[in-house]
Amino acid sequence: MKKLSVLLLGMALLSGVAFAENVSEADAKWLNAVEKMVNAGKKEVSTASDARVTLVKNWAVKKGYAADVTKTEQGYKVAFSKGIAKN
Repeated sequence: MKKLSVLLLGMALLSGVAFAENVSEADAKWLNAVEKMVNAGKKEVSTASDARVTLVKNWAVKKGYAADVTKTEQGYKVAFSKGIAKN
């Protein structure tokens, strides 16, 4: 019974990671474009999607950037810098 509990817990944790990385093709293309823009020197992007804000903030952390998010009338503005995010 103990092995079954450990096995189920392990599967639950792994499935959570798998679903966390489940990104639509359009969002993946958008993030790829953002990465290219940031690498080219652009430090600010905008989006109307909450999901893309989360996606780009996670990407920024992995790449060593701070992603400061500002809510606008049209959606969100995300400013990148090296370091720790304020938001």
